[in-house]
Amino acid sequence: MGDPVLVELDDDPGAPAPESPAGPARRRWGALVLLAVVVVLVLAQLVADAREGARLAALTHVTGVLDPQPDPPRVAWRLHDDATGDVQVVGSRLLEGRIAPDGAMSVAARDLTTGAVRWTAPLLDAPDPPLPAGTVRYGLQCTAGPTLPGRVVCLVHDATVAGTLEGPPATSTSEPATSARVEVVDAASGEVVADHAAVDDGNVAAAVGVTDGALVLAAPLDDGTTVWALDPATGAQRWRVRADTGFGGGWLRWGAEVRVVPVGDTAVGVLGAGAVLLDVADGSTLATAGTLATVTGARQDGTALVVGSEGYTRLVGPAGEVRLEGAPVPVDVDDGSVPGLALTTSGGLRAWDARTGEPRWRADVPGQVALVVGGCLHVYDAFHVTTLDARTGEVLWETTAPELLGGDAAVTGVATDGSHLLVAGATPTTGPRLVAVDPADGTVQWRTDRSGLDGVMRVDEADGVLLGVGPQGTVVLR
Repeated sequence: MGDPVLVELDDDPGAPAPESPAGPARRRWGALVLLAVVVVLVLAQLVADAREGARLAALTHVTGVLDPQPDPPRVAWRLHDDATGDVQVVGSRLLEGRIAPDGAMSVAARDLTTGAVRWTAPLLDAPDPPLPAGTVRYGLQCTAGPTLPGRVVCLVHDATVAGTLEGPPATSTSEPATSARVEVVDAASGEVVADHAAVDDGNVAAAVGVTDGALVLAAPLDDGTTVWALDPATGAQRWRVRADTGFGGGWLRWGAEVRVVPVGDTAVGVLGAGAVLLDVADGSTLATAGTLATVTGARQDGTALVVGSEGYTRLVGPAGEVRLEGAPVPVDVDDGSVPGLALTTSGGLRAWDARTGEPRWRADVPGQVALVVGGCLHVYDAFHVTTLDARTGEVLWETTAPELLGGDAAVTGVATDGSHLLVAGATPTTGPRLVAVDPADGTVQWRTDRSGLDGVMRVDEADGVLLGVGPQGTVVLR
């Protein structure tokens, strides 16, 4: 026999068992999976942020969209005492028309953030001899257009109005214009780069529009409107026509009801007692809206004039006319996210295809003015704010003026910066209020009231700027 072999058995239950090679592999795989999930989530957020940034950047070019308003705005600066209140925003500057008490007219560029005056361009001298006491000029109209980038076009004429509070009733009398000029101003420098007479065959222009590189002027007649187009650089006349806009060309203040409304790149609406759509190329008549009608403006996609007439809406454009049931609902902002959408109100809100007139949907909600942003439709009247899916009409959320603004409040306007809906309102007891809500669900993001608006009585939106109007004049809110 050989020597005995000693075998030692380890029965300690706490001793670690040999580890399978698969254990570390599983842990490494789990860590990699977790890392991949984190990377995917981060990338998804980056993509979402990039898309949101691109969406907001695109909205900066949409008419009526405000600059970002993450916090309640305050009074930034005050318009000049002589400012008419009509403003144009070109780049980072606000262009303010001014009519001095002596009748002199000018346009000034103000820094949009600080209100600092960058330049002032004289447009029309004060009359000689001076105006009689109680008489003022009112004929200043400035407008910008995409076909003249970096320019503002100002029409000035010498029509006057005199008013009296004696009575009752209070009365006013006017004297028609005897001369007018249209001046093209460089928005960067204030230089008047073109200056043309705005009188044709004795007819004095009362309105101007900028369209397709042309200045379209309109002068009221007793039985229609004279319309002509000028080259903005040389002043050469391209065409002249007589538009059959109906009788009563001067029945208010001289020329007060005459308007020129560009409709896309190819047409222009001329509004007097009635409305006529003209071809920009030669002035030929494309369509007429008649005289018993109210033109609310042009569709933001430039396809037609929007005309309200006896309980129905007419879309009058170069391609023809589309008739819809119900009164028109003006659209203040439209980012094009739901193409061809037209809105009317008739026993509720109705949506149509603007090209064919076919109905899209109907919703039992009130609405007098609308905004279309990101596929959502925001409508409001004095007592309600409602958001719907613009494609289907499904109500996403709704609220009332008392819920949002206070017990005796009324909604006076709704604007957007793309991230918020800004609801302006007023109450008889506390004055104006401004509330920002999340457009997705209506939750309140911030509020301001009269204490933050420094005596402002009403808040308006003009060319993408918040304006406050009060006894001391007009202020810019930022």
